Amino acid sequence: MSSPAEGMSDGEIQALLARAVRLYAERMAARDEPLAAFPPGAPVTATDAVVTTTAILKAVNVQLFELGMWQAWSGKQ
Repeated sequence: MSSPAEGMSDGEIQALLARAVRLYAERMAARDEPLAAFPPGAPVTATDAVVTTTAILKAVNVQLFELGMWQAWSGKQ
């Protein structure tokens, strides 16, 4: 079975992730209550989430300590 990503270039995957991150952030900013990152039953593993989260933090030059401080100060968990 082939992966949907096999037919996409690295640039296409990066653009898709960037768009999804912006859309999610915009939606969260417009809400008072949390929005789950994934729908119930989404096939995202802990490894998938950690690999992607690490790459996102590295791309925007945010250290894990800084993320923890932001969460503590903003009250957003």
